[in-house]
Amino acid sequence: MRFLQLVVFRLGDEEYALEITFAQEIIRIPERITKMPYLPSYIEGMIDLRGKAIPVIDLKERFGVEQSERGVDSRLLILNIENVGIGIIVDDVSEVIKVEEQSIERLNAELSGLGSSKVQGVVRIDERLILLLNGLNFRAEVLTSR
Repeated sequence: MRFLQLVVFRLGDEEYALEITFAQEIIRIPERITKMPYLPSYIEGMIDLRGKAIPVIDLKERFGVEQSERGVDSRLLILNIENVGIGIIVDDVSEVIKVEEQSIERLNAELSGLGSSKVQGVVRIDERLILLLNGLNFRAEVLTSR
């Protein structure tokens, strides 16, 4: 039996998760984000994090989630995917959970064609549905404009 540890975060009213192995750290959103010209609007810009330039992605805009004011719980989740740092703005990082790998529901064939590169599956915990993002495809997905 294989377990996965997932970091759970919110975008609007929805919960998402990534395997914790992709999460490097959680920080407050810096006041200064350096804007970059000619990039898609969901890329807020770059920050300097301990000497490394990290792109900052507004994940709500990238995923088409309704925008709202950033609150006190909004955070920058720093990911390390294949040695590339990416910062994603999320409304809240709520918890780390441990789930059995076989308990993750894969998307059915009709939906998998639409979201397989983004969503790996669904985690059910009581009444909650948490969308598990595909971490290995995440870098290409958020940084490639389509």
